[in-house]
Amino acid sequence: MTGDVGGTIVVSESAPAEPVLAVRPPFYGRRHFLSRFVPVMSLAVVGIVAQVAAGTAALPFERLVTLDGVGGSKIEFLEDAVVKEQLLRHHIALRLTRLGSRESARVLSSDVDFYFPSGQPTAELVTRRRQAEQAYASPHRVFVSPIVLATYREYAETLRAAGVATPQANQDSALPHYYDLDLARFLDLARAGRSWNDLGIATHGFTNGNTVLAQTPDVCAANSAATYLGLVAYVTRGGIPESEQDAVDLARQIKPLLREQGLPIRNADALYFIPEGRGILPVAVIYEHQYLAHQVRRVEAGIGVDDERVLLYPNVTFQSEPTLIALNEEAQQLAQHLATDPVLRRRALELGYRPLLDQSLSESSEELPRFLAERGVPAPSMSTSYTRAVLPDAPTLEAMITTVGDCPP
Repeated sequence: MTGDVGGTIVVSESAPAEPVLAVRPPFYGRRHFLSRFVPVMSLAVVGIVAQVAAGTAALPFERLVTLDGVGGSKIEFLEDAVVKEQLLRHHIALRLTRLGSRESARVLSSDVDFYFPSGQPTAELVTRRRQAEQAYASPHRVFVSPIVLATYREYAETLRAAGVATPQANQDSALPHYYDLDLARFLDLARAGRSWNDLGIATHGFTNGNTVLAQTPDVCAANSAATYLGLVAYVTRGGIPESEQDAVDLARQIKPLLREQGLPIRNADALYFIPEGRGILPVAVIYEHQYLAHQVRRVEAGIGVDDERVLLYPNVTFQSEPTLIALNEEAQQLAQHLATDPVLRRRALELGYRPLLDQSLSESSEELPRFLAERGVPAPSMSTSYTRAVLPDAPTLEAMITTVGDCPP
């Protein structure tokens, strides 16, 4: 309030002040915006750049095909994180069910897009049954992993002293990791009831009164066990059975060579790699890739090569070729990627497999020895001088499996 007092203007202290208009800066100029927004935006940009570089930026906008697959132990290859990520780049996702190879062939389902058994006998069963139904079935061989006998250095050296095992030619004779095994002489030790103690295992600081033989997984379920059964039968007979009845008679004859020490150990391959394995099963039937992947993992982890565990390669052999059987066109594309994609082929090497030169050929490539040499892992011989066994056809082998394993119908 104002007034004129003696020519002086008086302003009342209670007079209201003029309103002040505050102009706020835009959101990007506010005090804390940049400190909070820039790091978040940077992360987003880095993520986009990484997706573009990896070729996955467009995946959310492209059609993703999900395939259902069933198979034996080789399903583990498709479960690998690197493999799954690379298949996503091809717009393929997988839902996988792991069963024993033989078991997977017995539960054929119209809801499955592909089967991936560990060897040809089961692949043949699946293909035959699909063809009998006049249904789509396209087999594709992906890589090779021979059946081997995994053991420990003390047992291998005991066999070496007995004249049954010999270090491969490319090995350090003082510390070999791979031996050639005279399978016929090895089986003769079992037939004669010879124990490891009989062969002088005690000279290596061990005692083991068990019969000298190889432990297999369940022959009713596992391809590795069925393949070893076929090898034992071939060596015993000097060929394949002439009839199904002949096969059954032969199976009864060789059954003690596979079941002498009681029921099979379902996870024989896993037990071999644990510290207690030496006392549980001196010799286990496994695939070569399992051993090689074990060695590569150790070297990459900085632990070094495992000198305690070694492999025996039977001088009568059968190339085990995991076969993906596509049941439709979309699964056919999956098989093509597995065979030709360089990232997937490289990953197969890292997991110990021998990639095939070509799907139409039985020979594996020379990539594996080179890869192992790069990693400082001793490589087995790629010799083709072994005697190639011939397995019986699928129905005949099935009769032998049922006889040896007392398999349920």
